[in-house]
Amino acid sequence: MKHSFHDRFAIGIILAFACLLRLHYVLNAYHEPLVWDQLEYTKLAIQLLEKGIYAYRDTEPNTLVTPGLPMLLTAVYGIVGYDPIEPALTVIRVLQCFICLPAILFIYLTGARLFQPAVGLLAACFAAVYPSYVWSTALILTEVPFLSCLTALVYMQVRIIQDNRRRDHLWFGLLLGITVLIRPNVLPLAVVPYLFLWFSGNRRRMFVFVLQAAAMFAFVLLPWWVRNWMTFHSFIFIAKGEAGNPFLGGTDPYFRGTIDWSQIDESDQLAEGMRRIKQGLIEQPLLWMKWMTIGKFTYFFRTLWVGPYPFYVPDWYYYVLNKLHFFIVYTGLTLLAVMGTRSREYAFLAVSFAIVCGVHLLFIPVDRYAYGMLPFLMLGTAHAAVVLLRFLFGKILLVRLLAKRFG
Repeated sequence: MKHSFHDRFAIGIILAFACLLRLHYVLNAYHEPLVWDQLEYTKLAIQLLEKGIYAYRDTEPNTLVTPGLPMLLTAVYGIVGYDPIEPALTVIRVLQCFICLPAILFIYLTGARLFQPAVGLLAACFAAVYPSYVWSTALILTEVPFLSCLTALVYMQVRIIQDNRRRDHLWFGLLLGITVLIRPNVLPLAVVPYLFLWFSGNRRRMFVFVLQAAAMFAFVLLPWWVRNWMTFHSFIFIAKGEAGNPFLGGTDPYFRGTIDWSQIDESDQLAEGMRRIKQGLIEQPLLWMKWMTIGKFTYFFRTLWVGPYPFYVPDWYYYVLNKLHFFIVYTGLTLLAVMGTRSREYAFLAVSFAIVCGVHLLFIPVDRYAYGMLPFLMLGTAHAAVVLLRFLFGKILLVRLLAKRFG
């Protein structure tokens, strides 16, 4: 697909503005000392540099988290140093202001391929200013590199569905592997392009292409598999042990404090969560079915994951951003639900969104988890906005033409 000079110029302006917006924030805001996951990722990287031990929240090797973000942090700390830590953290935050830009670019490219360039440009504008996407560049977390890899993965899925070329399948397998190494919960998205190829009847060499994509995926994960085999003498596909805590946390309907964490064995959290779900479905089936579906779903979008970001922008600006959030969410959800059965483009967005959302419904529902769902809603909302604006613009032109002719 060719992009006109005006489209390339427009996306260039959007990317430049997005980068400056993020740089202004990370270089001028006060950043709290690292705690929780940010601190643990940093400790992992430093421990790996100093002792050669890859361990999250421990001093003995483990596979609690995949190595995508830790390897990035290790590289940065290895180059710029980490004593004192603040200058190194500034480098990481500035670096993430650039790492996030491919996400905006691929949102544009996906919108242009699914619909038209104007849709991609508007969706890219949403992503450029969306407050969670700006604030997250200041965090030492997986969000920023994950979003760039996720949107690249989604774009490659669209290319596979539309063109079904070998190189797209190879790139898809490569990007899937990289994204899984950052956040494993993206793995179920692997089935999406092949479902669409199968049901559309475009099955030309599909089995061969699937094997080639799987080979590229395995090529990316091979070093991680080898490390795990040599360390633990067993095959560990992705990670082991970390999912139990957020899974158990998601078995407290509407956060009523029904979990006695002091009595929970850390190594048995996954099994305890399963036990609580089974017991809840037997004793209070309506409450638990509602909680595991609609209940959790509403928690993803009712608030914005923005930390202290509102205190660093004008009140009127954040008011607009807050309204933009709910406009994107309500419009996007409505369109994906209504148009998902009427349009292949919307069906793709709806299925992808449902898979990402479905994975997160298994765990504790927090607004942070909406991060990876929003690109699908932004694309749907942008398409509706472009269609509406063109309709209104056409009506205005028609009225003016008639007025000029008969006035």
